[in-house]
Amino acid sequence: MAAMPALTVSIEVDPLVDVVRRHVHLSPSLAKVIKGDFIRLFQNPTFATSRTPIPAKPAAQIDPVLSTQEAADLVGVSRPYIVARIEAGDIPLHQQVGNQRRVLKSAVLAWHRREQTRRRRALGQLGADLDNEVFAG
Repeated sequence: MAAMPALTVSIEVDPLVDVVRRHVHLSPSLAKVIKGDFIRLFQNPTFATSRTPIPAKPAAQIDPVLSTQEAADLVGVSRPYIVARIEAGDIPLHQQVGNQRRVLKSAVLAWHRREQTRRRRALGQLGADLDNEVFAG
């Protein structure tokens, strides 16, 4: 079996520091420290040697982040109602920036399924109570 050729990878560190700068304010000295950390990190990388490819997550399994309006449109309710459900803790808040709330699509759909089940049970109980009241007399 022939030996595999060595793999050489060249990574520019400055664009990585720029990405960090987009999210947090960096003083020049802190930027220099982070750049040094990146350089040290990439000097001794560890690579998986498995020949079995790691399957990518299918696009269907990615959980989209929705605005409150998108969530409301998804399940057919008003945006203020969705906001009230988030504030009540019925739908978990994924992230909030200022007054803008974001939720995961899976969380909205899970809440909606629970709500539909609760309503069906309540209607069933109401029907049973009415039957008992009407036909008991």
